[in-house]
Amino acid sequence: MRVERIYEQVSAILDDYLESLGMQVPRGPLRAAGELIRGILWTGSVQLTNAARLRATNTSRLERTVKRLSRHLGNPRWDHRPWAKAILAQQTSRLQPDDLIAIDATELAKPYARHLQYQCTVRDASRPKAPLVAGYWCWGAYLWQPQQDGLCPLMLCPYSPNQPMFRSENHTWGQYFWSLRQSTAGRGIWLSDRGADRPEVLSAWLSLQPRWIIRLREDRRLIGPDGSVRSAGAWAEWALSNRPERGRAVTLPVFLPPSQVRQFGQPKRLWLVVPTYTFGNDEDRWLLLTCGLIDQHLGPRQVRHDYALRWRSEDAKRFLGQVWHVEQFLTRSYLALERMLWCVVAAGGFLALLQRNEPDLADRLQEQLLYWDKPVRVPAYRIARGLAMAATREVYPAMAKPLGL
Repeated sequence: MRVERIYEQVSAILDDYLESLGMQVPRGPLRAAGELIRGILWTGSVQLTNAARLRATNTSRLERTVKRLSRHLGNPRWDHRPWAKAILAQQTSRLQPDDLIAIDATELAKPYARHLQYQCTVRDASRPKAPLVAGYWCWGAYLWQPQQDGLCPLMLCPYSPNQPMFRSENHTWGQYFWSLRQSTAGRGIWLSDRGADRPEVLSAWLSLQPRWIIRLREDRRLIGPDGSVRSAGAWAEWALSNRPERGRAVTLPVFLPPSQVRQFGQPKRLWLVVPTYTFGNDEDRWLLLTCGLIDQHLGPRQVRHDYALRWRSEDAKRFLGQVWHVEQFLTRSYLALERMLWCVVAAGGFLALLQRNEPDLADRLQEQLLYWDKPVRVPAYRIARGLAMAATREVYPAMAKPLGL
């Protein structure tokens, strides 16, 4: 199949996808968001200059297009919440009950920025010794469908303590949890690492989501079978010594202390899952607190396996940083940054759609790369690069050349 034919097919599917999200309009912010999504997919970059190259034929037009996109994305009169809600609903429409939703927070480092709106201080993990730099925090939820090897961002939400009306990180996370719960209607299994085992987060998960897995710190307090309160590490040692092994793990029914974790109604019985092996040293062992899984739908082996797939969130963050260069988005407007991340979510949803509904076309896109025959953990990496290669080689060769801006 020729590259031009691939481009035509993908463009037709993309037009239908943007139409379903209301972005096939003649003018306005929604059109600008649609153009940015096209730019992300065809150029492999979130930068407005690269997105504008899809439409610009000379330097002056490129400059005008960049200004128009920037003005619309930063427009304070546009309420983008219904549009973002539609994107989230689109992403979760095919969510299955046993699909995995990895939840994780990261940072958007802007090491050379000085005048970003509401900027705060974060750690730049991509640089040696992770120095403190300007940037934003970002809360993310990522859908992983093991049967299809599909990885898709569901929500990417920046936040900063310097925002007006900012109350606390726990309160902000609670709002994101509620939005995710509304869209998923309880489907899926939420996964999170240590850091989300704070009492405020545990209270929110108990009231919002029926099935989840959280990795605990060793010093988190739990109520054991005999009613006494000990640390999670102490209960893990007791369980390893006194409980039978099941699937290379032991399980222990536990409760969260109501005095530390606010709960509504009767305390819910949870399960502590402790693998019978460690990963190099005791500090790396997993203490998994689960809800709605053990003795209902899954056993300890499947719980351990599902939690291991939480690391797909790290793959997603690596993809967004290394393939789409999310941290290179250049704007001072916080609103523009927030909307850009929703465009990234929509672009990620389109990749998942291609992989799910058009497997032959997705394979053709991967073959555009020189190393297409090598194994890969996440097919979205190569599909995204294949789109950019197809556009650069045959359809928009000018994208590879500077226009003098």
